[in-house]
Amino acid sequence: MDFVTLGMFIIDEIHHPPPKGSDLEVMGGAGLYAALGARLFRPDPASSRVGWVVHQGYDFPTSAQQAIDAWHTHCKFIHTPHRQTTRAYNRYEQSGFRSFHYLNEKIRVDENCLVAEHLMSKTYHFICSPDRCINLVKGIAARRKQWAEDNPSFHEIMTALAEETIVIWEPMPDLCKPAELPKFLDAVKFADVISPNLDELSSLFGISLDLDKPADWARLRQSCDPVFEADGSKPYLVVIVRLGAKGCYVVQRHQQLHLPAYHEASTADQVIDPTGGGNSFLGGFAMGYLDSEGTSRADKFEEAALFGAVAASFSIEQRGVPLLSTSAAGEEVWNNSRVTDRLAEYRRRVEETTNHAKKSWRG
Repeated sequence: MDFVTLGMFIIDEIHHPPPKGSDLEVMGGAGLYAALGARLFRPDPASSRVGWVVHQGYDFPTSAQQAIDAWHTHCKFIHTPHRQTTRAYNRYEQSGFRSFHYLNEKIRVDENCLVAEHLMSKTYHFICSPDRCINLVKGIAARRKQWAEDNPSFHEIMTALAEETIVIWEPMPDLCKPAELPKFLDAVKFADVISPNLDELSSLFGISLDLDKPADWARLRQSCDPVFEADGSKPYLVVIVRLGAKGCYVVQRHQQLHLPAYHEASTADQVIDPTGGGNSFLGGFAMGYLDSEGTSRADKFEEAALFGAVAASFSIEQRGVPLLSTSAAGEEVWNNSRVTDRLAEYRRRVEETTNHAKKSWRG
């Protein structure tokens, strides 16, 4: 298993500022979009190496079932016929700010929802509070240990996985505030990739950043220092600040990299709905890390960000998820584009606009 997300599946209603209007009964949730980001880089039959969990209420849309089945991922469905599927309300302002709340009681995904194959994943994705991040890491480790004890032939494999597993953590937006900073820094010790967006990072540290001002790029880099200080023993820790239309900022202990978004001014009209873009970025990032030919984790993390940007580009081109189909040559295409073609084009563009391959230094 290459990737498992413990994010949720949600049925969204999304309200946009005029003249876009509203969309109801939209497939959504961090779990869906993170799984999508990974699935883009794992065409069938490798798609079975992408794992996730979906709670299905009595109102689960047939169209959602058909779409998920078509992906051929390792999705565990948990039926909850006594209640609705988790539902949420999203409203976007003209500024891009999104307000969000659940419309019914949510059902979380935890380590006890995972099947045996999910326990063997090389990467995990969480979006949760600091306490829950710590508990999930410990819970997965405990289930792995128990499973290895029950299946001795897998003991060596599980031991090796424990040393190599990458944990990708998105902090909960509503908990990104200065009062929560100590807990946030405690949880850093349990993750390898920490990824707030710019608003979340700014709110967490109580600062205001305007990246149209060159000086604020340096302030952005400095704001990540407490994360590295919180876990000085982990040389490969990385902070990925997702910047929306400005791309992403990949910060490591001794280096930083800014990548533009895949969709620039010339293709901005293709961006229909940003919902889920950040989750898809991290699913793609995980696959890029595994597929990278880099010789160090630092190099792999930078390469992975290219995959993340491409994954995000597909998820924001429509309301809901991109269309998967098959080309005349029998290859998978999403929104009529081959993922490998888009990755190659984006890589060329990045390399052409930087001083040397893949590096664009800021701060």
